[in-house]
Amino acid sequence: MLAAFSVWPNGGPGGGSVRDAVAAAVKIVRASGLPNRTDAM
Repeated sequence: MLAAFSVWPNGGPGGGSVRDAVAAAVKIVRASGLPNRTDAM
């Protein structure tokens, strides 16, 4: 199975930062124990 996530700021509340959302998603994926890789765009 292959899954890809793409996140970008949309200019909404909070100044468009997605840092907290990305950190939470990465934590969940890593906790799953499945092989994964996190890269910059």
